[in-house]
Amino acid sequence: MGKSELESYLDEAREKREEGESFDILEWWKMKSDKYKVLAKMDRDILAIPVSTVSSESAFSTSGRVLDQFRSSLGPKTVEALICAQDWLRASDICIDIERLLEDVEKYEEELDDGGISQDDETVGNN
Repeated sequence: MGKSELESYLDEAREKREEGESFDILEWWKMKSDKYKVLAKMDRDILAIPVSTVSSESAFSTSGRVLDQFRSSLGPKTVEALICAQDWLRASDICIDIERLLEDVEKYEEELDDGGISQDDETVGNN
Protein backbone atom coordinates (compact mmCIF):
# COMPACT_ATOMS: atom_id res chain seq x y z
CA MET A 1 0.00 0.00 0.00
CA GLY A 2 1.39 3.41 -0.98
CA LYS A 3 1.81 6.40 1.25
CA SER A 4 -1.05 8.77 1.82
CA GLU A 5 -0.81 12.30 0.53
CA LEU A 6 -0.21 13.56 4.06
CA GLU A 7 2.57 11.03 4.68
CA SER A 8 4.26 12.02 1.41
CA TYR A 9 3.98 15.70 2.34
CA LEU A 10 5.45 15.11 5.81
CA ASP A 11 8.31 13.03 4.37
CA GLU A 12 9.23 15.66 1.77
CA ALA A 13 12.52 17.47 2.35
CA ARG A 14 12.20 20.94 3.81
CA GLU A 15 12.76 23.93 1.57
CA LYS A 16 16.20 25.44 2.02
CA ARG A 17 16.47 29.20 2.17
CA GLU A 18 18.99 31.70 3.38
CA GLU A 19 18.45 33.63 6.60
CA GLY A 20 16.36 36.71 5.91
CA GLU A 21 15.16 35.32 2.57
CA SER A 22 11.40 35.51 2.20
CA PHE A 23 9.28 32.46 1.47
CA ASP A 24 6.07 32.71 -0.54
CA ILE A 25 3.83 29.99 0.88
CA LEU A 26 1.09 30.68 -1.66
CA GLU A 27 3.50 30.20 -4.56
CA TRP A 28 4.84 26.99 -2.98
CA TRP A 29 1.35 25.51 -2.71
CA LYS A 30 0.59 26.61 -6.26
CA MET A 31 3.64 24.66 -7.48
CA LYS A 32 2.79 21.61 -5.34
CA SER A 33 -0.98 21.54 -5.96
CA ASP A 34 -0.70 18.78 -8.58
CA LYS A 35 1.25 16.57 -6.19
CA TYR A 36 -0.86 17.30 -3.08
CA LYS A 37 -4.35 17.87 -4.46
CA VAL A 38 -6.33 17.43 -1.23
CA LEU A 39 -3.83 19.23 1.00
CA ALA A 40 -3.65 22.11 -1.50
CA LYS A 41 -7.45 22.50 -1.33
CA MET A 42 -7.31 22.55 2.47
CA ASP A 43 -4.48 25.05 2.32
CA ARG A 44 -6.50 27.38 0.10
CA ASP A 45 -9.27 27.34 2.72
CA ILE A 46 -6.87 28.06 5.57
CA LEU A 47 -4.71 30.67 3.83
CA ALA A 48 -7.81 32.45 2.53
CA ILE A 49 -8.74 33.50 6.07
CA PRO A 50 -8.49 37.29 6.15
CA VAL A 51 -6.31 39.10 8.64
CA SER A 52 -8.38 40.49 11.48
CA THR A 53 -7.81 43.35 13.90
CA VAL A 54 -10.22 41.81 16.40
CA SER A 55 -8.52 40.59 19.56
CA SER A 56 -7.65 36.92 19.33
CA GLU A 57 -9.63 36.12 22.47
CA SER A 58 -12.91 37.36 21.01
CA ALA A 59 -12.13 36.12 17.50
CA PHE A 60 -11.66 32.55 18.68
CA SER A 61 -14.27 32.59 21.42
CA THR A 62 -17.02 30.48 19.89
CA SER A 63 -17.74 28.75 23.18
CA GLY A 64 -20.66 31.04 23.94
CA ARG A 65 -22.23 30.17 20.62
CA VAL A 66 -21.59 26.43 20.92
CA LEU A 67 -21.63 25.77 24.64
CA ASP A 68 -24.53 26.89 26.74
CA GLN A 69 -26.03 25.62 29.98
CA PHE A 70 -27.53 22.65 28.13
CA ARG A 71 -24.38 21.63 26.27
CA SER A 72 -21.70 22.25 28.88
CA SER A 73 -21.15 18.50 29.29
CA LEU A 74 -19.67 18.09 25.80
CA GLY A 75 -16.04 17.05 25.88
CA PRO A 76 -13.38 19.44 24.51
CA LYS A 77 -12.51 17.15 21.59
CA THR A 78 -16.19 16.87 20.65
CA VAL A 79 -16.63 20.65 20.72
CA GLU A 80 -13.48 21.12 18.64
CA ALA A 81 -14.67 18.54 16.10
CA LEU A 82 -18.10 20.17 15.86
CA ILE A 83 -16.65 23.65 15.35
CA CYS A 84 -14.25 22.38 12.66
CA ALA A 85 -17.03 20.46 10.94
CA GLN A 86 -19.29 23.50 11.03
CA ASP A 87 -16.58 25.71 9.49
CA TRP A 88 -15.96 23.20 6.70
CA LEU A 89 -19.66 22.73 6.04
CA ARG A 90 -20.30 26.47 5.92
CA ALA A 91 -17.68 26.69 3.17
CA SER A 92 -19.46 24.06 1.08
CA ASP A 93 -22.83 23.96 -0.65
CA ILE A 94 -24.02 21.19 1.67
CA CYS A 95 -26.76 22.17 4.11
CA ILE A 96 -26.40 20.33 7.42
CA ASP A 97 -28.52 20.85 10.53
CA ILE A 98 -25.80 21.43 13.14
CA GLU A 99 -28.35 21.60 15.95
CA ARG A 100 -29.59 18.09 15.09
CA LEU A 101 -26.01 16.83 14.92
CA LEU A 102 -25.27 18.35 18.34
CA GLU A 103 -28.33 16.59 19.76
CA ASP A 104 -27.15 13.29 18.23
CA VAL A 105 -23.67 13.75 19.73
CA GLU A 106 -25.15 14.58 23.15
CA LYS A 107 -27.37 11.50 22.97
CA TYR A 108 -24.40 9.34 21.97
CA GLU A 109 -22.25 10.71 24.81
CA GLU A 110 -25.05 10.08 27.32
CA GLU A 111 -25.39 6.50 26.09
CA LEU A 112 -21.62 6.07 26.42
CA ASP A 113 -21.70 7.43 29.97
CA ASP A 114 -24.62 5.13 30.85
CA GLY A 115 -22.81 2.11 29.39
CA GLY A 116 -25.57 1.64 26.81
CA ILE A 117 -23.21 1.32 23.83
CA SER A 118 -19.54 0.56 23.37
CA GLN A 119 -17.04 3.13 22.11
CA ASP A 120 -16.47 0.94 19.05
CA ASP A 121 -20.09 1.40 17.92
CA GLU A 122 -20.17 3.65 14.84
CA THR A 123 -23.89 4.36 14.65
CA VAL A 124 -23.87 8.05 15.60
CA GLY A 125 -26.71 9.88 13.87
CA ASN A 126 -28.51 6.71 12.83
CA ASN A 127 -30.94 6.72 15.76
